[in-house]
Amino acid sequence: MRGFSLALKLPLFLVLAVVLTAFCGTGLAIFIGRRIMREAAIEANVNSVQTYASAIAFYVENARSLLETTALGLPEIRGFAAEQLGSPQLRSPLPIRNLPGRSVARRILNHSQVFEYVMLLKSDGTVYFLEPYELEARMSHHNLAFAAWHKELLSAGKTVISNLHISPATQRPTVVIATPIYGPYADLVGIWAGGLRLKELSGIGRGGLETGRPQRFGYVTDGRGLAIAHQAEPSFVENQTDLSSLLPVRAALAGQSGTAQHFNPIDGHEELVAYTPLTDPRWAVVYEVPTEAAFAPLDALSRTLAMLSGVLAIILGVGGYAVVRRVISPLKDLTTAAEGIGTGDLSNRIEITSSDEIGQLSGVFNRMAEALVNKDAQLRQRIEELRETNRELRAFTYSVSHDLRAPVRHMHGYAELLQKSASSTLDEKSRHYLATILDSGKQMTNLIDELLSFSRMGQAEMRKINVSLDELFKEALKNLAPEMNGRSIVWKIDRLPQLYGDPTMLRLVLTNLVSNALKFTRKREDAKIEVGSMNNEQEEIVVFVRDNGVGFDMRYADKLFGIFQRLHREEEFEGTGIGLANVRRIIHRHGGRTWAEGSVDGGATFYLTLPKSRKGE
Repeated sequence: MRGFSLALKLPLFLVLAVVLTAFCGTGLAIFIGRRIMREAAIEANVNSVQTYASAIAFYVENARSLLETTALGLPEIRGFAAEQLGSPQLRSPLPIRNLPGRSVARRILNHSQVFEYVMLLKSDGTVYFLEPYELEARMSHHNLAFAAWHKELLSAGKTVISNLHISPATQRPTVVIATPIYGPYADLVGIWAGGLRLKELSGIGRGGLETGRPQRFGYVTDGRGLAIAHQAEPSFVENQTDLSSLLPVRAALAGQSGTAQHFNPIDGHEELVAYTPLTDPRWAVVYEVPTEAAFAPLDALSRTLAMLSGVLAIILGVGGYAVVRRVISPLKDLTTAAEGIGTGDLSNRIEITSSDEIGQLSGVFNRMAEALVNKDAQLRQRIEELRETNRELRAFTYSVSHDLRAPVRHMHGYAELLQKSASSTLDEKSRHYLATILDSGKQMTNLIDELLSFSRMGQAEMRKINVSLDELFKEALKNLAPEMNGRSIVWKIDRLPQLYGDPTMLRLVLTNLVSNALKFTRKREDAKIEVGSMNNEQEEIVVFVRDNGVGFDMRYADKLFGIFQRLHREEEFEGTGIGLANVRRIIHRHGGRTWAEGSVDGGATFYLTLPKSRKGE
């Protein structure tokens, strides 16, 4: 929320806190509520499917018992079947209204409301009569031996219940219950059968919900998964809708009972379902409720809570904005005064006389401003003292170095003259003394020259341009070529970047570092020197020079870049101890850093950093 004032941020944060709290609370309530309602809906489905399955089983058992009772108990049916249907002279049906047994069929149809029609068949499947008589006249087939249920009855020898099929009498889907009629010699002489009223089967359990689609409903399928009863969509029965692809139907037909939540591709709804099988007949009974109906009360409550949360957020936002504006006004004055002090105007003060926390803050701010004025005066005085001290130090260093050159030059010159003129007259010991004086004079001259160079390096004006470290490194190698003659050196040189800096000073840095690497690998038969660079996360480039030379003890690493500091004896490695001091001074003036890593007889690595941007002196 950068760019927004505190007067706007605080009310927004308040509103955001309310909204987030309401959102999290509502979300948690919805989550818990959905789980509770889901479990309640599933439990209700389980109870409903058990009740519905019992009602369906009772309906079917009632129809089966009715047929079996009339077939076995009524002499009109059993006697006629034994005498007439078993007679070989009876070759064809007798389509007359008053055949024996029709009165029984009429009573079944008039009083039971279970069957749509009742028929009597010979054992070979020939229809002897069908009641109502009007349907018999319209039958498309008078022999039903082809029917699957007829073949099953002949095989099982007991009452069977068919799968859904098209009735030859009504030309509509039906389910047939058929029971065998045996003669006095236990031979099959006839079949007593009836077609169920599937519309009444679909109406079982609907109660007063005959109009409109119920939110909770059940359905039944036959053994193949075809709908034979559906409380919500009776048309599924008329259309012989195949429901075998649905998970609960498959599970119930496999003999399983349970619950599930699944998407019904036929209805196009996510549904909570409970299912159970019927064993005889092998049907699937399913009871379900769409999730949108199950969670409808919770969704309505969620919308109400969201609306109340929005209203509360608006009220708190407007009220919070009004209160915060009164509090923020003094803070704006404090901000203005702080900005003035930040730009160097230490005369800014705040005039707030309230006794609350903001008044206390203004008093602390004013005292801080007074303290800054005093500290600023002290700091300016200290800076001026440091500048004067540095000027005097530079002048002293230059003066000492310059004034020492003449006496040392005279001493060295007269010693050379003495060596030339009197060397033959001196004994061996005297000549050794004279050679020592000459070497010391030469070393003193080198030290003075290096000291003068170090002094000038701190005062020289930097001329920064875009320079290529690759080119500077090549020039340094060219200058150091004499030190590499006759040596076996393995170089590993990475591509070095372009930088913004003083080329003369940076060339001296590379020359000193590579010269050190050459010097301290002199005792190695195969010297290895690596020069490379890498980026780091501080907007600077790291350049390093690594060698496999004699190295150094890390306990003394802090002395490496000090003036006249040496970690090796003069007899081992020559030098003045000023080269690395110059390196540190040059890199510091460029806004960078220097450090080294190494181990005794394990080589050394010298690092320096240079800024990517135009930084430094």
